[in-house]
Amino acid sequence: MTPLRHVLAGAVVLLAGVFVLSCQDTATDAPPVITPATSPLPATQKRTAPLPPSIIKMQKPKLLGPVIPAVIALPAGMKEPMIRVRLTGEESGIPSIQKSAYRGHIQNLKLPDGNWVAINVLPMDSYLMGVLSKELYGSWDPAAYRTQAIAARTFALFQILSGGPSKPWDVNNDESSQVYGGIAGETAKSKAAVNATRGMVLTTTTSTASGIFCSFYSSCIGGASQDPAEAWGDPAIATLSARKIGPVDSECPKYAWPAMLIPKVDITRCIKNWGEKNGFAYLQTLGSIQSVTISKRNPTTGRPTEFKLIDTAGKSAPIRAEEFRLALVYDPLAIAPKPFSSNFNIKDAGTSIEIYNGRGYGHGIGLSQWGAQALALKGWQTDKILAFYYPGAHIQKAW
Repeated sequence: MTPLRHVLAGAVVLLAGVFVLSCQDTATDAPPVITPATSPLPATQKRTAPLPPSIIKMQKPKLLGPVIPAVIALPAGMKEPMIRVRLTGEESGIPSIQKSAYRGHIQNLKLPDGNWVAINVLPMDSYLMGVLSKELYGSWDPAAYRTQAIAARTFALFQILSGGPSKPWDVNNDESSQVYGGIAGETAKSKAAVNATRGMVLTTTTSTASGIFCSFYSSCIGGASQDPAEAWGDPAIATLSARKIGPVDSECPKYAWPAMLIPKVDITRCIKNWGEKNGFAYLQTLGSIQSVTISKRNPTTGRPTEFKLIDTAGKSAPIRAEEFRLALVYDPLAIAPKPFSSNFNIKDAGTSIEIYNGRGYGHGIGLSQWGAQALALKGWQTDKILAFYYPGAHIQKAW
């Protein structure tokens, strides 16, 4: 997820949020129409009808894992599970880990490529005590902490149940999953929130299933949430559908952020790398990117969901708006500017594109952490905050 402590790193205070509710002033700039330059055909040459564009069916990026069911049934009579947390990247030798810094025990796992990683195996609620204070500010309201505890527990349990024992670990210890600090990350407030919500998770019901779902959350939504199906191709469920939220999390320093120039040479490199890493031939074969335009928006929120890339030869390809942001984040040279979210407008700026009217920090799916804090300060309790951000979900005691 997107830890809040990084949000304020340059302003006060990454992997993803309300009070008089009002609609976001959704940007609706029409994207410019760009067509490749053409030369008139000789009069003697027969003009043929252009071929229809190929339909590209976008898959979920491999880097984000496989497509999994939107809802997973809770096992009957469940006991508190153990969770496996990856603590290190791959190392050529056995990682050196201070075992006393973590609850549970440490396993050193040798991977098929011969490298090693360190895994912390510990009870779920012990793990969460080292998560909450890394995802929220220490000064934040206890109701926000309890809200985060239930969302984080649901997220982690979903990773366990959807992955199963075939996966070498369940979660990472950074913003790609949830930030985890071990015993050093525990505080009195984080312990109290975990104990007050022990075993509580979120469940929802669809037309075909009932159970827990992947309770995504991010730092700041910026007025409009995003659907995981539109973000990266996960199954859509009503509980995580895109909605206009309003300025609930407007206290976040990244609720609205200034314009940013992104050089086209950086875009070209990042798109090719993203295509290669995920096996997307339609992105790998693009040449130098000439233009980036918004080709689709969510009809409810107006938030961009898909971009159209055109190279200097006139070849075009689609990319999800959230994938475009992640491609820049995964820049192999680590020098490309990184949009704080995928909710922005675009205009051409010669050798760069300019993104402007940027809103939010993180993927914008589900709960907004800054929004949860704002609602807690208004006197909302945990159940009401969760119902606001995950409509149709219910709190259930899993163990």
